[in-house]
Amino acid sequence: MTWKPYEPHSIERIQLVYKLVERCNLNCSYCYYYNMGDETALHRPALASLECTTQLAQWLAAGCKALCIPKVLISFHGGEPMLMHATEFAKACDIFVRTISPVAEVSFAIQTNGTLLTDGWLEALKGYRVAVGVSIDGNRLAHDRFRLDHKGRSSFLKTEQAIKRLVDLSSTTPQLQPSTISVLNHEVDYKEIYSYLRELGVKSLHFLLPDRNADKASEQVDQEAAALGLGMLDIFEAWLTEDDPDINIRFINETLGHFQLDEVSQCFPQRRKSNQILVARTDGTIAIDDSLIPALDWYETVSEFPVSDYSLQDVLKDPIFTLLEDEKNHLPDDCNACRWAQMCRGGDLENRYSKLRGFNNKSVYCNTYKALYSGICDFLVANGYPSAEIEKRFGVQ
Repeated sequence: MTWKPYEPHSIERIQLVYKLVERCNLNCSYCYYYNMGDETALHRPALASLECTTQLAQWLAAGCKALCIPKVLISFHGGEPMLMHATEFAKACDIFVRTISPVAEVSFAIQTNGTLLTDGWLEALKGYRVAVGVSIDGNRLAHDRFRLDHKGRSSFLKTEQAIKRLVDLSSTTPQLQPSTISVLNHEVDYKEIYSYLRELGVKSLHFLLPDRNADKASEQVDQEAAALGLGMLDIFEAWLTEDDPDINIRFINETLGHFQLDEVSQCFPQRRKSNQILVARTDGTIAIDDSLIPALDWYETVSEFPVSDYSLQDVLKDPIFTLLEDEKNHLPDDCNACRWAQMCRGGDLENRYSKLRGFNNKSVYCNTYKALYSGICDFLVANGYPSAEIEKRFGVQ
């Protein structure tokens, strides 16, 4: 199949990650953005001004109109977005709604550590129907490994209380039902973590692999990666045991899609993104998805686009988007013979990067995927899934 050039007109939704605040009230020791790269963040404004937000909203509205993009998701990240006052946040949301809604549907999300949640913030979140994600790594033992404040104090109780409060309020205001993001750790018992988060009332759980690139590969990292896969398998088994279809875990949904009893594809399918992620910073510059920051040497060379000088159309025509689509749709050389290639698709780009070979490396989390997928296959077969179907899809172990 011949890969076509990137076509902005194929986009159905722009997801704008707005770095409304460039500072953080926690000193998360695993954070790539603040501890291993993007030091220029220190020279940008701590808070985005309303003037910057207005210019950004006008830029988005003009771009959506020109490209016929029907939906925009404004996702507030930081730093910590709640370091700004809730009334200023509400003003920013109002600017986006008034400016963009005449040409595209606007929705909002926020990712927060929850430690600064106040009555004022709750009113703003309810008023603009903001989907809330809370960063929590699990119970207190797991959470306090990394998520301490700048004085070395625990943030756990404040984060836990914020989740409980959001869950309680969601009984009358469903959009406040929080999702959680947890960074995986190979030393943690994930059946305990799953039980803890479910006891809080969380129904949507997302688990992230730690930020690493292929230059970090080593025998120890391979062992830790395999342990992470077993931890994810524990989450899978706990989820199956609970047997509640309302519980949403992204990696499980993505994985189980490969086991549906329908026609099996024998080729590596090309995938095009109908949802394009852009990052907007407090100084009015636009960048590509900053989840790619672990590919730091490469990421630091990528262009930035001031909204005063470039339209949305100009940004999306940059060759970087074609490059990223192309890399995501081509397996690394080391993955071509792997039985799990259709499942992991080589892993996330940032975990494939090395200075020597760019993105043409197997993921630093290759052993994670192998442990997870092998374990899920064994578990499904033990519970009645036809073993012949496993062999047809993924070959023999």
